[in-house]
Amino acid sequence: MDELPRLELLVLKDIYLTGQTSHKELANRFIESELVVDIGGLLLTNKGLGLLVRGSPELWDVAA
Repeated sequence: MDELPRLELLVLKDIYLTGQTSHKELANRFIESELVVDIGGLLLTNKGLGLLVRGSPELWDVAA
């Protein structure tokens, strides 16, 4: 997975900031793609964080 559409980036950002999302279908796809893990709350993996940071210039200062 090289790039994500805007909605998926927004959902990843939501997960990053809050540990949850109302987009359950996307969350399940992210879990299957190993972008997110569910540990009682949702958490981005290094792979998911890398895609989020690469796709979101305002987050480029976030250390991966």
